[in-house]
Amino acid sequence: MKIVLTEFVTLDGVSQGPGSPTEDTSNDFTRGGWLVPYLDEVFVRRTSDWLGLADGLLLGRRTYEAFARDWPQITDPNDPYRTDEFITKVRSDQHSDGG
Repeated sequence: MKIVLTEFVTLDGVSQGPGSPTEDTSNDFTRGGWLVPYLDEVFVRRTSDWLGLADGLLLGRRTYEAFARDWPQITDPNDPYRTDEFITKVRSDQHSDGG
C-alpha cells in the first residue's frame, strides 16, 4: 500500500479553513476561505487528476463530515470531484456527537 499526502497549505504554513470563512474558526481564526480566490481551471484539473489516481481517501473526522454532506449533491457522473466510488477511511478520536 502506498500513502500519498495532499494538503492545501500557504507558504507560511496555514492549512486551516481553506474553503470557507466559517469552515474552521477555532482559536479565533479569521482567514478562512483563503484558497477559494485561487481556484481556477488548472487547479480543478490537477486535483481531479490526483483523485483519479487514488484508490481511497483517508480523512479526518471534520473533513469527512464536510465531504459526506457535499457528496450527495454531486449527481453528474462526469464531475471530477465525484468521489462516492472511493473506499473512505476516517481517523478520529472523537465522535461527531462530541462523545
